[in-house]
Amino acid sequence: MKKVFLLTVTSIFLVLVLAGCGGGNNNTTMTSASPGNATLNTGDGTNDQILKFELTISAVTFTGSGGTPNTGNLISHPVEVEFVHEAGTFEHLADVNLPPGTYSGATLSVSNPEVVVLVGGAPTKIPATLTSSTISVNFKPAITITSNNSAVIDFDLDLASSVTLNGNPPNSATVSATFNVTTTTVNPDKEEDDDNGEIEDVHGKVTNIMAPNFTIQTEEGTITFATDSNTQFRGIVTSLSQLKVNDIVEVDGMTKSDGTKLATKVEVDEQDNEGMEVEGVISAVTGSPATQITITHQVDSDDNPNPPVTVDVAINSNTQFVVRADKLTMGSAPAFDASHIGKGQRVEADSPTHTATPIVADKIKLREQALVGTVAATPAPSASGFTLNLNPSSAFATLTGQTSVAVTIVSGTREDVTPAAGNTVRVRGLVFVNAGTYTMIAAHIDDNP
Repeated sequence: MKKVFLLTVTSIFLVLVLAGCGGGNNNTTMTSASPGNATLNTGDGTNDQILKFELTISAVTFTGSGGTPNTGNLISHPVEVEFVHEAGTFEHLADVNLPPGTYSGATLSVSNPEVVVLVGGAPTKIPATLTSSTISVNFKPAITITSNNSAVIDFDLDLASSVTLNGNPPNSATVSATFNVTTTTVNPDKEEDDDNGEIEDVHGKVTNIMAPNFTIQTEEGTITFATDSNTQFRGIVTSLSQLKVNDIVEVDGMTKSDGTKLATKVEVDEQDNEGMEVEGVISAVTGSPATQITITHQVDSDDNPNPPVTVDVAINSNTQFVVRADKLTMGSAPAFDASHIGKGQRVEADSPTHTATPIVADKIKLREQALVGTVAATPAPSASGFTLNLNPSSAFATLTGQTSVAVTIVSGTREDVTPAAGNTVRVRGLVFVNAGTYTMIAAHIDDNP
């Protein structure tokens, strides 16, 4: 059963106390017997004017109750979480456990909010102020931690309510984050989605290999994956034995009933310690066909504590263009190449070196992104698609000049709501461009919770 409740910014690591919990009127039973039995995810409710929003969590402690001692800091190092790219999906944050007992509250230290918006058409980092850097929350009722359960806990940031943009154009931001939190018990007999145990497109650098397992370092922490005979290895490696420490990888996986992670697909993006990848929304394109793009930085493989606002990426004849369809059956997909790339698309650029300026991409991948808008009445929405009318002041509309996008529904599209004329929906999917006209193939449609 899934339960939903509303928390403030403290929720971002309330997951650590909720290691497998839910909300309700009674004390909640959780798991803590072994590491990895609670999977913590983060997601985002879209604010269509913000290109990047990041928070740093440096300390989390919990208050014991009824004889349970207080914890020390539960985070071994500061954790940076970028939320905009997670809109419409959930990404792995951590695997945690706590000693059995009852906990009545938590105290967090948060800092360094980063907000990037468009000012005069250019991505601009504006000053952002937290309403408080030390935040306490009481759990009502108290939470009881026990063993032998495995849970997935999703923290969905309501970005539209969490960040107030000041000025027109924005010149500063006030941050008071709010999260919708859901809890699901892992069910190994059901197909998983990203909100209940599935892991999609997690990126990191390999730090350890001990067959049949390997460990990667992501921006948020480390994840250990098991492999089996069904694990697919793609790209420049075909087996676990060819994987190397410092390889940059992209992993899909699932959560097993005991909370451990099984890799279903492993793709090496770059080998050796010199390679890098960077993800973000394209804010400028040079040339036709394109010879260079500028990406508004969201995440990268270097875990740079002071990343640039934008990254220039050179394109040459050796650059490969890749569309990751994942669960979607797209048939003949629209073109994505140097002649069909445009502002507003979210991409990942892979480079064999991180020292060049601009970085030279040996591969550019089209990535999923989320758009929010109103379902148009004309043409009438159908089982195969609909037109999404966008906010003209949104970042996407400002970058592209488009105030509507034709959305196609295909086999594999997850529909949490049925699009109906006049309804506001959030669509996460792949955005394509052809001669200035943008279209989208939907991966997930919901009501933008």
